[in-house]
Amino acid sequence: MLKRFRAALVVAVALCLGGGLATADPGGFRSVVTPGCEQRTLVLSAFPAESDAVLAHTLLEPNPVGVYDRQYYYRGSIAGKKVLVAMTRIGLVNATAVTEAALSRFTCASGTSIGAVIFSGVAGGAGRTSVGDVAIPAQWTLDNGATYQPVDPGMLAAAQTLTVQLSSVNNLGNPMCLCRHVPNVKLNDLGRQPQLFVGGNGYSHDANNGQAFPCVPNAGDVFGCQPCSPPGRSLLYTGNFFQAIGPWLAKGLLSNLNIQTADNPAYDAVDQETAASLAVATAHGVPFLGIRGMSDGPGDPLGLPGFPFQFFFYKQIAAENAARVVEAFMANWAGP
Repeated sequence: MLKRFRAALVVAVALCLGGGLATADPGGFRSVVTPGCEQRTLVLSAFPAESDAVLAHTLLEPNPVGVYDRQYYYRGSIAGKKVLVAMTRIGLVNATAVTEAALSRFTCASGTSIGAVIFSGVAGGAGRTSVGDVAIPAQWTLDNGATYQPVDPGMLAAAQTLTVQLSSVNNLGNPMCLCRHVPNVKLNDLGRQPQLFVGGNGYSHDANNGQAFPCVPNAGDVFGCQPCSPPGRSLLYTGNFFQAIGPWLAKGLLSNLNIQTADNPAYDAVDQETAASLAVATAHGVPFLGIRGMSDGPGDPLGLPGFPFQFFFYKQIAAENAARVVEAFMANWAGP
C-alpha cells in the first residue's frame, strides 16, 4: 500500500510541475456592483484539500478573490446559488475566529451579507458511518455530549430529501500543492457504495488546549495556509503561522498529540471545527449546516490502523464526497 501511495505521488508531482501558480490579489473584490443587500451562503472548510473540493464545484466570478484582514474569500456560485468560500484552518479556535470575522465583515453595510453558513469537510466516523460516507448531523456537541446545539431545521429538512451518488474511488488529490490543478491519480476503490446519513449527532473537540493551530506556508493540502486550486494563491502568504506558532508550541503541542479517535458510536462524525462554527452562526442568528465526509473509521478495505493513517490516505474521497453533497444541497435548497 505504501509503495502504491509513493508511486501515485511521484506521478502526480511529475504531471503537476510546470503548471505554475497564480499571483496574489492584493486587495478585496474588484469590479463588483451589488445594489442593495446581496445575500450569499458562506461555505467554510478547514484545510486546503477540503476547500479545493468545494471550489471544484464552484463557478468563480470574474475577479473572485477578496482579502480582508489577511483572510481570503472566493466569490462564486454553487448550483446557481451565490456563495463565499473560505478556509478557516484547523481547529476550534480558528473555526470560531474566521466564522466570527466573516459574519462581522459581510453585513448589509458592506453590500453583501451572509444568509447561511455551511461547513464542508472530513471527519472521523463511527456507529453508522464508514470511510467514504457523508454525515449531516442534526445537532453538534462541544462537550462530548453534555449539551447539544441543533443545526437550522429548514436546512436539515432540505438535506433529508437529498439523493446523492457518492464516489467509491479514492484519489491522491494534490498533497504537495505544487500547482493549481493536477490530474486524478487513483489510489483505491472502496468496493462499496458510500452512503449519506442525515440526522444523528456530531462532536467537535479541541486538540490544541485552547490555542489556534498554525497553518504552515506552502506545506501541502492539509497543513498549508491556502487552497491549492483557486486564483490568487501566493507563495508569500503565511496565514496565521507567525501569530499562532509560539503559543501553540508552548501550550498546544502536547495536547495535540493526544489523538481523539472516532470510536464512540454515539457520533456519526467527529471533527475539530463544526460545532464551533455552529455556535458563532447561532449567536448571529444565521442558519447553519455541517456536512462531513468520513476519512477514518470503519469500512476501510485496506485495514489501515485508524487515525492518522486512514485520515491521510482517505482524506480526498472524504472531502470530495462532502463537496458533492454540498452541491446537491445547494441545488435542492431554496436558500436563505
